[in-house]
Amino acid sequence: MAKRVFIADNRTHVLSMLEERLSKIGFDVIATPIGKEIIRTLNVNNVPDLIVLEAGMAEVDMVKIVHDIKSEKRLRNAAVLIMKEKDVDEKPFREMGVEAFITRPCDMTEVLARINELVNPHAVQAVGEAKPGFGLAKIFMLLIVLICVLVMIFIVFVPLFTGGSQ
Repeated sequence: MAKRVFIADNRTHVLSMLEERLSKIGFDVIATPIGKEIIRTLNVNNVPDLIVLEAGMAEVDMVKIVHDIKSEKRLRNAAVLIMKEKDVDEKPFREMGVEAFITRPCDMTEVLARINELVNPHAVQAVGEAKPGFGLAKIFMLLIVLICVLVMIFIVFVPLFTGGSQ
């Protein structure tokens, strides 16, 4: 069964990007703008494995929303990830049992890896590894392999063409 992630963020581009990326890798995603209807939306749907919330909107009391989520019996065990601005204090959220924070600006790979870590704490492969492209470590390893292959070719074939014996 697919892991369920609930995302509430007022940045529509972030909502649609997270929803698209998480859906592609097999998560069941519920995405909504932040507002007072978050608890109602959470109660209408099945309990998510993870709730991702944006904190930093002055017009929304995110501390109250997290308090309401953690007070709701059926939502109490869902992990909560807060995406926050640097100036948002983590202390009230930590006191309510929020499991993780990401400070913005942040990389989408970091967000996806953190979500995967919270939903699948014992998973071997991180979501970030599924994205196309190479990191510096992979490039370095490929370079070492290429050098080893070239050295082997040199050791084996140069004596054959120069008349040397092995």
